[in-house]
Amino acid sequence: MNVEYTPPLPYLVRQSFKRYISLVVITIGLLILVRLYELLFIAGKTGYPAGSTMDLVYGIRFDLMLAFRLSVLLVAPFLWIDHYKPKAANIFYGSVASIVVVGNIMLLSYFSTTRITLGSDILGYSISEMNQIIGASGELSLAKLWPVILFSAISVYAFRRLANKKQSSRVIYLVTTGMVISLLPLFNFNPDPADYKSEFSMNITANKFNLFSDRLLQYFFHKNESTRFELNSGDHSQNENLSASTQSAGQEERSATPPAQNASGSSVANNQTSAPSQRSSLSAANPFTYISQDYPFLHQETTPDLLAPFFNPGNDAPSIVFILVESLGRAYTGQDAYLGSFTPFLDSLMTKSLYWENCLSTSGRTFSVIPSMLGSLPFGDKGFADLGDRMPDHLSLVSLLKNRAGYSSSFYYGGDPKFDNMEPFLKRQGTAKIVGLKDFGSGYKQLPSNKDGFSWGYGDRDIFRKYLSDLKSNEKEKRVDLMLTIAMHNPFLIPDQEHYNALFEKRMADIHLTEEQKNYNRQYVPQFASMLYFDDALRYFFQEFSKLKSFEHTIFIITGDHRMPEIPISTQLDRFHVPLVLYSPMLKHGVKFSSVVTHYDVTPSLLAFMKNRLNLALPSVTAWIGHGLDTNISFRNLNSYPLKRNTGELTDYISGDHFIAGSTLYKVYPTLDIEPENNPTLNDQLQKQFANYKAKNNFATKGNQVIPDSLKKYLRP
Repeated sequence: MNVEYTPPLPYLVRQSFKRYISLVVITIGLLILVRLYELLFIAGKTGYPAGSTMDLVYGIRFDLMLAFRLSVLLVAPFLWIDHYKPKAANIFYGSVASIVVVGNIMLLSYFSTTRITLGSDILGYSISEMNQIIGASGELSLAKLWPVILFSAISVYAFRRLANKKQSSRVIYLVTTGMVISLLPLFNFNPDPADYKSEFSMNITANKFNLFSDRLLQYFFHKNESTRFELNSGDHSQNENLSASTQSAGQEERSATPPAQNASGSSVANNQTSAPSQRSSLSAANPFTYISQDYPFLHQETTPDLLAPFFNPGNDAPSIVFILVESLGRAYTGQDAYLGSFTPFLDSLMTKSLYWENCLSTSGRTFSVIPSMLGSLPFGDKGFADLGDRMPDHLSLVSLLKNRAGYSSSFYYGGDPKFDNMEPFLKRQGTAKIVGLKDFGSGYKQLPSNKDGFSWGYGDRDIFRKYLSDLKSNEKEKRVDLMLTIAMHNPFLIPDQEHYNALFEKRMADIHLTEEQKNYNRQYVPQFASMLYFDDALRYFFQEFSKLKSFEHTIFIITGDHRMPEIPISTQLDRFHVPLVLYSPMLKHGVKFSSVVTHYDVTPSLLAFMKNRLNLALPSVTAWIGHGLDTNISFRNLNSYPLKRNTGELTDYISGDHFIAGSTLYKVYPTLDIEPENNPTLNDQLQKQFANYKAKNNFATKGNQVIPDSLKKYLRP
């Protein structure tokens, strides 16, 4: 009688493990091949900055860590399947590894176009919004898809033909050691921001799939974060953390005052004033004392009216016009822009305006600009507007001026106003007129389409032209109007493209950039050309608006929603650094402020100004996140604010002259440059403050806990 011999289980496991090592080696090879593809075909073609080569080579370390991490996760199920069906085990591992490799290529393609690493923000967009984003980037074109097809084919071939290739004992030992080491807390799976000179360097070093998966895991891990908070923990007022360099190292707190009068008694206008004078009434932090455990952001309304001294006296009711500019960052607009300024008209307007050179947007994408500017509101999970029908009751500039002073409101956007849930949010405020892609009518022309036939919609000049045309028929009405531009956005296709390309070269010569700077900027001609197109459109807007009677009684607010990511971002804070310009013919003079402010601060300051000017009955308690615009002309930051990198990542927090991004603490300098700082005590303190804000944010927005019922009377006329 023949008895079939069955090898001992340990022997079978060893043999399976040896075959498994062959699969791991293939995975390592494929991930390194993706890195070589980026080095040889992406870096030069899409304009990676000089010095990127070594960052890319160093990034192989993170490719290896991904391969080892994946191998540890899959080893147990592989061995179990292999015990029964070896062929099925190979298919299982090969399928998962191929998905990772192809996913890495797709994420790399996204990054090379947008210069943003994709993470949990993918969860913040609807299918239709994702279609718009992908359409704008041209990611579905054949030219973009061929790397995906190629690496899919290479992966299938490698796992079918090389899976059973025997490995030497040395290779088996090295791979096994790598798998074991990946379990130890000795190495980071992603780059440490403190090790890199710029955010872009860090992002090209990272393995894109590793970043993506880690951020998804962090999002789901933190999705149900604690809602337990300390009501008054100092998380939104910053005084004790102001460093000695800001408080006492020779930096006088200075504020601007109205200009001297000339012999005729009229003020000297149109001069940028920066002379020191008496202390501002905001000479120290304006801390909130929160008053309700049930409404964690509710506090006494104490925002000082610091704008009135800059305006000519009167009790007229000014209209307010917001011009929210897609991707308008300080890196390329205003004095001392480190890439050179490509907004000459806006620069000239700044000299006649109240201009904050150190303003921060509240997010790295568009989704938060309107809720932050109009309502100084918390973020919720993926942005306040994303809450849709679940938006808690809240106050805003639009709703208060509508119901307390009879103001009307409108919104003009060249694209689909439902994007980022803008339309539902604005309707909630009482905005009756919303003009979007389908509402322009004849006589207006959309931006040029890309190769796939995609266009975001109507360009900046046409948005302004449409607004002015409608305004002329109803000019006497008191208004809070918003416009959001779209031209400075991928795919950066504008009317009269060649003209603006040539204007870009002329502008670089006019502002005397070095040859090195010119060569760097020439990698991004469409982006810079779109800035000049916007600036021309803005010049047209003011030329035409100035002909209207209502011009003399209008306040214009101009700011960017975030910094443009397609031109490499220098630091973690740079993505939020935008200009804030308040212009009005009613101003006495222009002033440049270097104090740090945010979009959160705009509505509290405007309402404080309007309350005094119009003698309005406004709430004595509010839930603003912002403290009001600081009119100190020297650099300082009196407060603490959360900044949301994208819809899925709330990882950034500025407090005084310190900033945390993830787990890294940075010192903030007057230029808003940052440097890592090794101060575990302060880092821990700020992390606790930030965690407390996030708990408040979760509590307030998951229920209807922003304002109490007693304030809802202000939502009605």
